[in-house]
Amino acid sequence: MPDFKGHEKIRELLNYAAIIIMLVFYAGTWTFAYFYHVTEIYNSLIIFAALSILFLANVDIMKKIRERDRMLFVLMAALVIAVINLFVIGSNKGCILIIADFLMILYLAPEISFTALQKKILEVFFLLMFISFFFYDRVYSYNANTGATVTVFTFFGGFVLLSEIVKKREIFGFFTVIAFIRVTTLVMWHLARGAFLALSLFIVFYYIVPRSWWKKKNFFIPLMLFSTLGSLLFVGAYVFLGSTGFNMKLPFFYKNVFSGREQIWYEVWDILKGQLLTGIGSGRELKSFFEYNIHNAMYDILAVHGIIVFILSLILIWNRLMMIRNTEDVDRGKKAVAVSAVFAIFIESFIDMDLMWADYSPLLLFLFLTLFALPEKGKADSGG
Repeated sequence: MPDFKGHEKIRELLNYAAIIIMLVFYAGTWTFAYFYHVTEIYNSLIIFAALSILFLANVDIMKKIRERDRMLFVLMAALVIAVINLFVIGSNKGCILIIADFLMILYLAPEISFTALQKKILEVFFLLMFISFFFYDRVYSYNANTGATVTVFTFFGGFVLLSEIVKKREIFGFFTVIAFIRVTTLVMWHLARGAFLALSLFIVFYYIVPRSWWKKKNFFIPLMLFSTLGSLLFVGAYVFLGSTGFNMKLPFFYKNVFSGREQIWYEVWDILKGQLLTGIGSGRELKSFFEYNIHNAMYDILAVHGIIVFILSLILIWNRLMMIRNTEDVDRGKKAVAVSAVFAIFIESFIDMDLMWADYSPLLLFLFLTLFALPEKGKADSGG
């Protein structure tokens, strides 16, 4: 961490400033639809500002360079090459903030040093946000997929603290059951496929997958590879099956299995295959969709920024995920909730951009901070 001439208080205040920016942004975005629509074009910039403050407060960059921190070099190389590519192909430059925010969250998560109070503020915030969603369905203030997805994601954040409360007082497990019923019925009512997938995956990872498996290489590494490279394999398989003419209605949902993403992904590939090194940038007009939204986080990195940036991004992602596996208590307590949620979001982002969408970034950072947090002195993060 930077020295600040020994002024630990300055570091703490900077961390508070970043926390306030992120929590005000998240609460405003998902509480008031007007706020959401006003800040939508600035969301990546707002998150970048908060992450820059955290970087300044928690990373001694000169020390990291002297120590040859490989992940810092990977981060810097990925962003520099991404910027160069955008100039080479004459693309909109603003999209650099999207990948910068995502990669900075990954890099910063094990570097950030929050106080116990700051950690508790984050935990309480996400639980209160979920409680507000529990009592008032805001899905109609947004589109059905977005409203349901943010409810599920916020539930993941709220469940971090709720699981700890239940561990201390089992009677509160009643509220866990009620919360799951509420979220599930809301997702099904609004026919949100992505939200349903994320919630289902979370349930599988947290309640069905044996906790000890999170430490096993023969489970964790295949899951890690599937959650990243599998995203591109999914794109290829989806496009191929869609080209055969096969289709069917999804049970309980109003859409067909193939309802347009295969056309987006094929059109993007048709352009990308001639610009694989530099990527195709952002802001293009697609024939297959009314906006430039690739609907797949890993494919977006590859398509927008090219294969070199994609490989560098994978190196950073895999490094951080492997650090999670090597955490002693990843299979216990709050960290078991967070790791289940992180992988649920990674896989849900096979069909959407939620992993990299700035409006969800405060939650993603919170989950990674939970995974990298050291147990409080005298309080091992055990149980559950």
